[in-house]
Amino acid sequence: MAEPDDGGLSQTQDPLTASNKLAANKLAANKLAANKLAANKLAANSLEVQGLMATDSGRDVMSYIVGCAMPTGQSLTLLDATTGTQYTYPGWIGLAPGWATRAPTVAERHWVTACLLARTNVYGTAVNISMRHDTNPLLTSSATERATYTKAEGAFYGDLFAAVPVIYACSNRSWTSITVGSFRACALSPDGVTTDCGFKYTGSCANVITCTDGIAPFGSCKAAGDATTYGEVITIFLTPTQQSGSTT
Repeated sequence: MAEPDDGGLSQTQDPLTASNKLAANKLAANKLAANKLAANKLAANSLEVQGLMATDSGRDVMSYIVGCAMPTGQSLTLLDATTGTQYTYPGWIGLAPGWATRAPTVAERHWVTACLLARTNVYGTAVNISMRHDTNPLLTSSATERATYTKAEGAFYGDLFAAVPVIYACSNRSWTSITVGSFRACALSPDGVTTDCGFKYTGSCANVITCTDGIAPFGSCKAAGDATTYGEVITIFLTPTQQSGSTT
């Protein structure tokens, strides 16, 4: 599934305009607040939701959570209790639609986590991406999309909403110094430990120890020290001109 372009949605009620530019620092700043959402539905009167809605960066993260969780055509209106302002956020992918009326399942938490991580970049700059999974029909790519976005950047997975949040990325290319034209870098790690977006780096996605099939789009992936094998993995593909560094 390719990201919508900037002109695809309403400017008046569209927090997902240029929706592929969630800045890494905003996600990091709200990570602990986000994990409190796991026990509750995404409702305006939820204290956990209101905690995120109280700041600009929290509202930005919340807009991406709703976009990942809810399907196109469905929206959620949430409240900033400090100002009384309501914000209506549209859905886009639909990875956890039940979250609107109940607490999410573990699988739904994992899917929304993968989606949030996949849509994050270092500088908060819009970059068109193709999001794919081996079997999830919500992440099906068209033939045109596959022909346009041919370079697998890396894969994202984890559980941002766990009691102890875990956020992982593996790479399908080598780390190089970031240039002005390379705005993503969330799957790249200069030290082999942490990516430039602050995610835990799990190595090469093509290594079957990391991702069991070793072929993009990657299926189940793991991380050292975490007993969970995550089937909810989103692989990002870029166009050849977007891909910097050497490919594997």
